[in-house]
Amino acid sequence: MNAFSAPEIVRRDLRIDFDAVPRHWHGGDGHRTRLFDALSLFFPDGERFFIESVRHFREQLPPQSELAGEVRGFISQEAIHSREHHRYNEWLETQGVPAGRLEALVLARLDFIRRITKPEHRLAITLCLEHFTALLADQLLRHDEVLAEAHPQMRRLWRWHAMEETEHKAVAFDVYQAVLGRGWRPTLRRCLAMLDTSFFFTWYSWRYLITLVKADGQGRNWGGWLRLLRFMFVNPGPFLRILPGWLAWFKPGFHPWQHDNRRLLERARQQYQMTAGSVG
Repeated sequence: MNAFSAPEIVRRDLRIDFDAVPRHWHGGDGHRTRLFDALSLFFPDGERFFIESVRHFREQLPPQSELAGEVRGFISQEAIHSREHHRYNEWLETQGVPAGRLEALVLARLDFIRRITKPEHRLAITLCLEHFTALLADQLLRHDEVLAEAHPQMRRLWRWHAMEETEHKAVAFDVYQAVLGRGWRPTLRRCLAMLDTSFFFTWYSWRYLITLVKADGQGRNWGGWLRLLRFMFVNPGPFLRILPGWLAWFKPGFHPWQHDNRRLLERARQQYQMTAGSVG
């Protein structure tokens, strides 16, 4: 186990009322809305891939160990994330955008990875993507302005997801080190996996975003694209702000909880409890 005191991993069975949410739910801005919608397309099958990758090595962990308990919590949280984002994507399909077709492309890509890679590499991919989600989750929890103009239901969805991704951000990493060790070979494997994963995740994210925006008939709305780029990279700029955390991955001795945001997590937990049953 690592030297960092990880927070408790809590299962929260959130259900969002998507019927109450407008089409362009992020301040009425289509481009900004579709950025988040595009990310949602990855989660149903992506979360199942994460569960499979970690579960494969579960029997190699002492059954009563702290890490084994964290794995159970990880699986429980990711299963609900997968369910809720599948509902999210079904709602997108009712808007006339090709959410189902894009989800199928995610599944095809993951099935290809399953066929050509070993379990150790699939676990490496999982902890890389978990690091991505943890970095973005930190931005959502740290900078309220990222979701300030979002519909309350969707703000709750994304902050809930960010909170739970933060709670279990080191689980896949700890499993990887527990079963493969901390030497230079597993370190090199995860660093190379990060480079590969970063390229494909960025490529598919932009591809899906452009497809969704075009489905809204806004593909040539250059003002909308400029506003989106400003949102992403200038103010509040979450995609630029994650760069230091991404680079930290390659430092010797890296561990996800070296970025200690437990106080931020506790604030998010309190806010989640305060808004329970009051979101409309």
